Amino acid sequence: MVRGSSLKHLALLFFFAYFFAPLQPILAERLKPQSEIPVDKQRLIPATKKVEMTGEVVDAWCYASQVMGPGRGEKHKACALACIHGGVSAGILDEKTGELFIAAKHKGYTGCKDLLLPFVAKRVLVKGWIARKGGCNLIKIQEVKLAPEIKTGEKKK
Repeated sequence: MVRGSSLKHLALLFFFAYFFAPLQPILAERLKPQSEIPVDKQRLIPATKKVEMTGEVVDAWCYASQVMGPGRGEKHKACALACIHGGVSAGILDEKTGELFIAAKHKGYTGCKDLLLPFVAKRVLVKGWIARKGGCNLIKIQEVKLAPEIKTGEKKK
């Protein structure tokens, strides 16, 4: 009786192995990190999220590389203006998370240089969409304006 039951379990195991074997490559691709999947096999579905964030407008290179000190704040403003005007990507440094979001575009096929230059080294409120892939944070800006000043003694939200 035990032998018959074992044979049934073995037959069932072979049946499921035979049935699910063709699905293994598909399931394996979905479980891999995106960076390990060949580009031509990646699912190219927009992965954006609507967001509202408060942060500082910085030039991405100086802030990320730290070659010019901290790469942010009023002391770095002249350098950031020159860098962004010269073609370095502007970014928003999120004050909640400390993450840098590269300002990828404002409108179709245009960058954010003209939009963000007036706000360099200032605290801004930005509305738009973020996307993250391969360790890169991007933001498409819908609206940017000066953020309300923080009064002394208040915490940043």
